[in-house]
Amino acid sequence: MKRHYNKLTDRNKPLRLKRYKDSKIQTNFQPEPSPEESIVLLENKETKGSSFSSSIQLDFEDDEVFLISDQESSYSIQTSSIKKDLNNILFLIFLYFLQGIPLGLTGSLPFILGSRNVSYADQGTFSFAFWPFALKLLWAPVVDSLFIKKIGRRKSWLVPMQYIIGILMILFSKYVHQLLEINQTTTRKDIYSLTTIFFIVTFFAATQDIAVDGWGLTMLSKENVSWSSTCNSVGQTAGWFVGNIVFLVVQSANFSNNYIRPFFSLPSQKFGIVTVEDFMKFFGFVFIITTTCVLLFKKEKENESSDSLEDTLTLKQTYILVFQIVSLSSVKKLTLLLLTSKIAFGIQSMVYLKLIEKGVSRESLGLLAIPLTPFEIVLPLLISRFTNGPKPLSIFLNAYPFRIFSSSLMVLWVFLTPEFRNSDGSYGLFYFSLCILINAFNSIWNTTQSVTMMSFFTRVSDKTVGGTYMTLLNTISNIGSSWPSTVSLYAVDLFSFMVCSIDNIEAFKNNMLNNSFSRSYLKDIEKNTCSNENMKKECLKVNGNCQYQVDAFYVLGFVYALIGLLWIFYFRKVVIQLQTFQRSNWKLNFSF
Repeated sequence: MKRHYNKLTDRNKPLRLKRYKDSKIQTNFQPEPSPEESIVLLENKETKGSSFSSSIQLDFEDDEVFLISDQESSYSIQTSSIKKDLNNILFLIFLYFLQGIPLGLTGSLPFILGSRNVSYADQGTFSFAFWPFALKLLWAPVVDSLFIKKIGRRKSWLVPMQYIIGILMILFSKYVHQLLEINQTTTRKDIYSLTTIFFIVTFFAATQDIAVDGWGLTMLSKENVSWSSTCNSVGQTAGWFVGNIVFLVVQSANFSNNYIRPFFSLPSQKFGIVTVEDFMKFFGFVFIITTTCVLLFKKEKENESSDSLEDTLTLKQTYILVFQIVSLSSVKKLTLLLLTSKIAFGIQSMVYLKLIEKGVSRESLGLLAIPLTPFEIVLPLLISRFTNGPKPLSIFLNAYPFRIFSSSLMVLWVFLTPEFRNSDGSYGLFYFSLCILINAFNSIWNTTQSVTMMSFFTRVSDKTVGGTYMTLLNTISNIGSSWPSTVSLYAVDLFSFMVCSIDNIEAFKNNMLNNSFSRSYLKDIEKNTCSNENMKKECLKVNGNCQYQVDAFYVLGFVYALIGLLWIFYFRKVVIQLQTFQRSNWKLNFSF
């Protein structure tokens, strides 16, 4: 393929390059001081006798050329403007936005359950509602190999999945409203019901994600394909914000009665301005209407997937293909990295739950995200300027110590939270301002690692089987994110030790020692470890409260930080090795 590279610059100073056939992609350069000078790539030679100011490596991949200096700064020269893909980029962001709505709603339930004094073990049970994203590889080959050609490979799955999500949100809305807003308590049976409902919804959202990920690889031109990771991050973040943060705020009765209803001169009510039933029904219809528009007006061109081997594979061959991908030595190393890299941050999923336990209201935590979400939407766009180079994993690794520090900082913040509590039990503006800064600091490194890893996936995926390849890598990454969070919830519940604490305990004991029944009851209270719902209720009956003797949350925070430091020491060499692999190390030798 012929390529012409014009207006190549270094720090805005023009360079001229000429590439000879079969030339090596290693040479030296210096900024052009005058129009008469030029830079030439020499075949199997190094430039001699010249005082060049820096050396670079040119990495030719598809339609891009990357310049990597000794300081690892990189510049990407794209052969066509992003403007030609702008409509497709916006469309992808919209699809990921829709996907983020049910995910955000599912993510809001732990906050609601936490305010209803649900145990961390039950929270761990509900966390399985997120697992379809970690398991979607099991049915991804079905999505990639079975489709209706007249509709299109990706639309054949995208359209029905979005219809089903909309219908399920409408059908389940009233029942979820009963469990979360009508019933006074949440039983373990209710937890199982909620987990099942949202597991099903997330299953269909994960299936939609398979179709969108694959469509993004073929919808965008080759030089702009790395933008699919940015679309994913921006769209999902915006959808999550609406489904999670906006919902928590408008669903809160306290916030609605104190701020929203007085503004419209409405009387106070026991529900928020929007109930979970209203929210689910509204976005259920949004899914149905917008999906109809996609079905009628967005065409999936036949030539979008004409270079894909997936078009010719049977279902059995697709599963064989998955096995061949995971059998690659490069993918095995990447899998080990992905399954272990998030252990150090497993405790972060519990931070907001612990803050609710400390007395911070869930709607206040929701309001924290309002200034943070625009920042998190723009952040991937800013970071993508650096992640679209040939070494995104170097950025991932460099961000790792900062993310360990931010995770440890959040654990410390939970510990210090009671010190900021006012006499009336509320928290002031200064406290929430510090919360925003801490969360923004954490978001920088979290988003940096997420976008760089997605960029690496799009770069190494074999484009002939891009949908299956990308789904596999994303699935492994999701498993790596999910299992530390679920294990952490169960571990904190298992290893924490609580007691029933009663104010003025001596006076209480004196009253209890009057008869043998009371003495027996007193012994039961002293043995109460608040380890289940019945024990917690018994403690409340005597005007007591459950207090930690040992809070495993802080112990795990320290252990995870130590594991993270050890991870950096071991996996630094693995990261370097993964980035030195040639494209051939990631390509498949098909044998069916």
